[in-house]
Amino acid sequence: MEKRRSLEQHYNKWGYLFSIPFIAAFMIFHLWPMANTVLYAFCDLKHTELVDNPTLLTTKGLPWYKNFADLFKTSSFLIAMKNTFKFWIWQTIPEFILAFWLAAMMTDRRLKIKGRSIFKTSFFFPNLMTGSTMGFLVMGNIIAAIAGVISYLLIAGSIDGFGVTDKDFEIFLSEHFLIIATGVFVHFGITFIYAVAGMTSIPVEIFEAAEMDGSSRLNTFFRITLPCMRPILFFIVVLSVIDGLAISDIPSMIGNPYDVRRTSLTMMTYLQNILGMGSAYDRASAFCLILLAMSAVISALIYFFLIRDKYDAKLKRQMKKKLT
Repeated sequence: MEKRRSLEQHYNKWGYLFSIPFIAAFMIFHLWPMANTVLYAFCDLKHTELVDNPTLLTTKGLPWYKNFADLFKTSSFLIAMKNTFKFWIWQTIPEFILAFWLAAMMTDRRLKIKGRSIFKTSFFFPNLMTGSTMGFLVMGNIIAAIAGVISYLLIAGSIDGFGVTDKDFEIFLSEHFLIIATGVFVHFGITFIYAVAGMTSIPVEIFEAAEMDGSSRLNTFFRITLPCMRPILFFIVVLSVIDGLAISDIPSMIGNPYDVRRTSLTMMTYLQNILGMGSAYDRASAFCLILLAMSAVISALIYFFLIRDKYDAKLKRQMKKKLT
């Protein structure tokens, strides 16, 4: 017993040694810049290209939240925030429906679909290409052509008096529709892979019991599959929040950068504009903290209201009351 314990301690030491390079790289290249970002958000660095000696706002008699207040007073920032949430919500809904539907089909034992590995590869392939490439070279032209043909056919078929005009189909040629459609096409593959991983991690005996009890596929999916994959479901949601708030490449390629209404301006493109000026590190840092707080709050709300096991949490509260 003592010999086994000494061997375990010996191997544990090697694990700690192998983790040192990662910890050092994380602290140098991630943790230190993040700490500087927090510091710069409360400094006055306007019209300053060097940040060797950042000056705090409070030392100049200015309120500590001035950089944050300046952002919310900027109309372009508010437009970018509204567009970001619009693109994220309208992209996430069809993306999740398509990804989970395909994942349920690929993992269903009763369907016995052949060539599943080929389908998984083809679904994931668009994610390997950058959003700008897909938006500019592929989806921009393809969706525009398909939407144009569909609009023409629908308009031609509605001449007989249904009251449908060409303006009813302008949405299929708008920038917002092309951005959302391209985002769904590019990102649903990785969501599909994560959903397949979560569904295949569920013990097969649970599905066999549900099948013997006569549970339908729809009832099995909502009452067995989704509750059993809560951990990876929360992981998928967090990634969706981060990707949605950081969307920039597809709107910048499909959208019109010269549009005065800023119809395709997102929060990340706004941040790129700030950093492009090269002299607004304080406002850019404040923006990063706002983005971090929004990601944390949205993920927490989704977890507590949609993903968390409320019955299990209720049991834990009752057990604590009994113990006290």
